Amino acid sequence: MFTQQKYYGTRRYDLVCTKLKSIVNEHGEPIGYAVVFKIMGLRPGDHAAKEAGQLLGEISDQMHRQGKPMLSALVINQQEKMPGKGFFELAISLGKLRFGASDSEKKAFWKSELTEVYSTTW
Repeated sequence: MFTQQKYYGTRRYDLVCTKLKSIVNEHGEPIGYAVVFKIMGLRPGDHAAKEAGQLLGEISDQMHRQGKPMLSALVINQQEKMPGKGFFELAISLGKLRFGASDSEKKAFWKSELTEVYSTTW
């Protein structure tokens, strides 16, 4: 779990969390990291991936503490059509995915988590 929280309770956290919940409520498709960068006011290359990963990790950590799925499953790398490695590292640290999972296990986990995200009331 995240021990250091940088974004929880901030406007950026709230804006991204609200966007992700609206995707679920509107039955929308997952979004790319660039959308999160824009919401956060970041430009690609300015440590944007690290900062977005931190914020998304905090969101998923908080949702996990509430017994909910990882809301950040809705954010994907547009080329790979899957979340980045930080998503899977967090899933392992939360005990949701086994350490050493294969690529096919990671993909199956993500699809399952995404299904849970869409079936959860936010």
